[in-house]
Amino acid sequence: MSKINPNASSLIDDYIEKLPLFSKDICNKLREVIHKADNSVIEDWKWKSPVFHKKEMVCAFSGFKNHVSLSFFNGASMSNKHQLFTDGCSGKNMRIIKYSKSSEINEIQLIEYFKEAFLQTNVKSKSPTIKSEFEIPNLLQNALNKNKLAKTNFENMAYTYRKEYALHISEAKREVTKLKRLEKVILNLEQNIKMHEQYKC
Repeated sequence: MSKINPNASSLIDDYIEKLPLFSKDICNKLREVIHKADNSVIEDWKWKSPVFHKKEMVCAFSGFKNHVSLSFFNGASMSNKHQLFTDGCSGKNMRIIKYSKSSEINEIQLIEYFKEAFLQTNVKSKSPTIKSEFEIPNLLQNALNKNKLAKTNFENMAYTYRKEYALHISEAKREVTKLKRLEKVILNLEQNIKMHEQYKC
């Protein structure tokens, strides 16, 4: 497990306190339900947002202008039993639920999601991760060659972030989807935005 910020709980308190009332209510409720699902969950602070650990990072939430996003870092492996995940806001592994008011939170259903997510951390293989090679799709490479700023930011990113962007393009099934993703990827790279930041939506 990565190093936990020792001031995480107080930073989360301050973060929630400064939010607008509607998102404050949502975040307080989400925090409560997370701990109700498993009282051994560890609070952390990363990317200026509350993050929750159970051997590894499991979930996080962030307040935005009109909603709060609840992110499950390995949500792609979850069953999504109650179809809570928000369409159009998914990364390769991450899945997100958006809330615009606290009354939208179904505590019973959400606890099931948290328990499933926490359970995943207990069954994952402990074998060391082997860094796999990846190819930059021609579509992405050609776009980068035409945009110096995006190319520089991409090349300066860590291996993991470059791989995530490459796979994000190459794994799209339809050409129209690839082009749509490419447009957003280039815009993000111009601003030096990484994948985990892109899907905080």
